[in-house]
Amino acid sequence: MEGQATAGRRILLQDRISNASLGHTARLLLFVTSRSSSTMGSVSPSSLMDIFNLLKACCSPSCNYIMAYEGTFSSLASEVGQLKDKSSDVKRDVEAATRDGQTPRSEVLGWLSSVQDMEGEAESIERKYNQKIKCLCSFPLNVCSAYRLRNRAEAALATIRELKQSAEFTKLADNLNLTRSIKMPTTKTIGMEKVFEELLCHAKDDSLSVIGIHGMGGVGKTALLRRFNNDFPSETEADVVIFLELSIDYKLEEVQKSLFERLSLTWQDEVTHRDRATKLFRVLSTLKFILLFDNLWEPLNYQVVGIPLPAPPSKCKIIFTTRTEDTCSHMGTEKMIKMECLEEEAAWNLFRNSARMDVIDADKNILIKARDLVKECGGLPAALIVLAQAMAPKKTWEEWIHALTIMKDTPHQLPGEGIIDNADNIGDSTRKTQFLLGILHAASLIERVHDNYFRIHPMTRAMILWVQRECGKKENKWLVPDRDRVEEAPAAEKWRDAERIALVWNQIRDLPEAPQCPNMIFLNLHVNKFLRKIPNGFFLHMPHLKILDLQETSIEELPVSIGNLMQLHFLELSRTRITSLPKEMAALVNLKYLSLESMKYLRTIPDRLISGLRELQWLNMVDSYSGWREGGVSFEELESLKRLKVIGITVSTLAALQNLCDSPRLAAVTHWLHIEGCQDLTMFNIPSTDFHAETMLRLIRIQLHAMSELEEVVIGNRQPILLPLQEFRLSSLPKAKLVWRATFPNALRELKIEDCGAIDRLIKLEGEANGGGETVITIFPDLHTMVLRRLPELKSLSDGERILNFPSLKTIKVEDCPKLMKLTLVADGLKEIECERSWWEQLNWGDERSKSFEHLYNPMYID
Repeated sequence: MEGQATAGRRILLQDRISNASLGHTARLLLFVTSRSSSTMGSVSPSSLMDIFNLLKACCSPSCNYIMAYEGTFSSLASEVGQLKDKSSDVKRDVEAATRDGQTPRSEVLGWLSSVQDMEGEAESIERKYNQKIKCLCSFPLNVCSAYRLRNRAEAALATIRELKQSAEFTKLADNLNLTRSIKMPTTKTIGMEKVFEELLCHAKDDSLSVIGIHGMGGVGKTALLRRFNNDFPSETEADVVIFLELSIDYKLEEVQKSLFERLSLTWQDEVTHRDRATKLFRVLSTLKFILLFDNLWEPLNYQVVGIPLPAPPSKCKIIFTTRTEDTCSHMGTEKMIKMECLEEEAAWNLFRNSARMDVIDADKNILIKARDLVKECGGLPAALIVLAQAMAPKKTWEEWIHALTIMKDTPHQLPGEGIIDNADNIGDSTRKTQFLLGILHAASLIERVHDNYFRIHPMTRAMILWVQRECGKKENKWLVPDRDRVEEAPAAEKWRDAERIALVWNQIRDLPEAPQCPNMIFLNLHVNKFLRKIPNGFFLHMPHLKILDLQETSIEELPVSIGNLMQLHFLELSRTRITSLPKEMAALVNLKYLSLESMKYLRTIPDRLISGLRELQWLNMVDSYSGWREGGVSFEELESLKRLKVIGITVSTLAALQNLCDSPRLAAVTHWLHIEGCQDLTMFNIPSTDFHAETMLRLIRIQLHAMSELEEVVIGNRQPILLPLQEFRLSSLPKAKLVWRATFPNALRELKIEDCGAIDRLIKLEGEANGGGETVITIFPDLHTMVLRRLPELKSLSDGERILNFPSLKTIKVEDCPKLMKLTLVADGLKEIECERSWWEQLNWGDERSKSFEHLYNPMYID
């Protein structure tokens, strides 16, 4: 009965399972469970068959699934390999685009991230698969875990196949992150409308790709190109407009670096020029570009730089300015635009609008002179703008007359002659020189190096020499070798045909004994430090020599043949080692300019030598001969020079200083005064009623040097005497301090203090400048340069709570001032602080006034 009951329960359970549509596995489990609950241990053959059938039905699909999973893992490995290859290609292209400044698209970055995730998943699956224990036929012994692993592998395989299908990107990266154009500051382009319209027309013509603009220096090429840069981009489809202003001696690396910066490309110093060119070429080839090159002195090699030459029709353009038509030809120019000087009315309008001078309309006489002045500029825009700016503050008719005189009398003679002749004082000559240098600089014919030092471009220099040598027909007419530190002077036979010889900044030791120079009018040996002797017969055969410059050579004496230079006008001997001048110099009856500045070894000047130079107009003996108290040359000799207009003089006794001030003739023409060695002097007033300095109305520089007992140098006194003093220098004064006691304006432009051990503050303020609490005081409104060197006790540039204001100060030079820790002053126009790096780094920048100068550091310039 129990067996029948058990069988009944089994049948009932099977029916229920079948009716519930359970799977084979569930029915097998229920059957086994029901049998395990039976109290009878016997199993019939039919029951065993039932179990076998259930097992077969249950395991057959799963066994087939598991037995085939080897193929799944094989497919996964294959698909992953293909996906990796595709991913590597995409990565390489994305990296290339990134290096070129492009931005990878988000969908690409997302795809790469998904690929990376799936590579990790595939590696995990493969690792678990390899760890499975398998039988001899590669069947996994742990069936359940193998089942789950295959499911995971199939899911990964499906995802990988989807990633492969979605890898066909239409665009990997977006364009460069570029600023389309950058506005440039520009000057007025009055009178250039016609040529500007011509340029616009050519720039819009797709059949033209390279356009050259040529014309003389200062004619307005840069202003035109800058205006084009500012106005044209709004009318073009260009991706980028790049303006590059090239230096006169630009290098390939500079051009490439500027293009890299403008295109936001990464610059690497270790990369070769060729690789950079390749990168530039690849990037520019994808863009519609307009390249604007200003101031090309020589042809630019597109291929070497990396610039693709546009092939018409094209929206890409290369436009450049140059001074020579030849450069245009070598640049593959398809259209040349020549810029001419302005016509008279356009020139007048540019002049008026460059400075807006109301004085022109207020005074008809000035209006007439202004018109004449504009005519002298010949329509050159740069000259007109510079002239307008220079004349803007001029309010009197006399000033405009003076300017017109300068313009009409612009010297075409030798250097030095035109400047000296017809100049009543050093101020006139300085203004004339600065005016002419300003015109040359504005026309880009010269370049400012530092302060008043200029250099000329090699190509301009070569052109001038070529013209002066009669277009190359007379190579020896001007002997002017390059500054390559030559050690030998040209052979004597080359001197025969020379008119001008300049051997400056070389290492020449010897000169020809007696060169035949029948035509020579100019000889410059400036800065030949190794030249110690001039042969005795050197000047015997130079009958027409007018200018001789021997400054900063090491010569110790002049040969007696110097007396043969009867036509000599200009003689420069500054900073030589000459101890005595030969009496034969008295024969230089046409000499107009003589400089003996800083000739520290000069002890003797023969009697009546100076008085023999009856045409002398300039005599500079600053920091040089001071033997006026010991016989020799007397002030009476100097007073006999009726044409003398400018003198710089050194005195070493109070008596000599008194005599100089008492001489109306000499005091009136004294421009530079050097006082040294007056051991009894304990206080010095500037200006000084004691020494009748009111007679020195043209004094522009005073230097006090090497006076061990001098304790106070006072600027100002109770009776104001206005001096045109521009430079004030104190040097080697161990006890001296600077005191301000003035109540009147001054024109001081340069203050230089060196080797003054007692100075602890720049200047002590007295009189009306004194007061309580912090105040800002202006005492040197025109000061533009301050030099402070070897001042061991200097601690402040102001006086306690009284802060000094220097509204015109541009440059401060500091050297060896260890106790100066703060820059306490007001100088809103300050441009640079030249100093040693070690001093700059130890300054106290916590002070707010000092902090305002943090960006003005400039390495020390040795002058």
